[in-house]
Amino acid sequence: MKTLLHVGCGHQSTEVLPPLDFKTEWKEIRVDLDPSVEADVIDDIKTLSKIADGAGHLLFSKHNVEHLDFHEIPICFGNFHRVLDDSGFAIVRTPDLVAVCRTILEHGPETKLYEAQTLDGPREVTGLDMLFGASWELVAGNDFMAHRTAFSGRTLTAKLLAAGFEHVEVTSQDGELRALALKKKEGNLYWQISGREPAAA
Repeated sequence: MKTLLHVGCGHQSTEVLPPLDFKTEWKEIRVDLDPSVEADVIDDIKTLSKIADGAGHLLFSKHNVEHLDFHEIPICFGNFHRVLDDSGFAIVRTPDLVAVCRTILEHGPETKLYEAQTLDGPREVTGLDMLFGASWELVAGNDFMAHRTAFSGRTLTAKLLAAGFEHVEVTSQDGELRALALKKKEGNLYWQISGREPAAA
């Protein structure tokens, strides 16, 4: 079976993951620094010190790299690259700084933009929440949920390429950047899963 490393998994279920066969083809390894989420591996996404080189075929990171400091991102992305098999790829999802700033300019920083479903029920999300981190988490003392850095499509692409990924694509959707980063472009597992041709990328 192939291995999906779900880093910074929190309480996220497999529903947030790509639609893969987790019964017969893929195994999810959940990685998080917080013991309360009962991850398979308790580890810092920045270092992934407990994950062996080349251990994963797909690394999935949803809304956690923005919680690192700016200067820690190259270390983090370098370790994302390290723990992937040569045929592996990463999917990184993080707020789109440009889109968030546009939203704040249009609607104001404290206007309710949408409602998020959390373990404690629905929460109103404002522009400030999108920019600095979920206010309800910070009020509860969860300082690790604060946003300490942010990306545009251009800067996210540049940092993933600098970490050694050979092919990077970044799109923006609903205020979120979605990055696809292939460790090696040739012979990458992503082409087989997606049905796309490398020449068309």
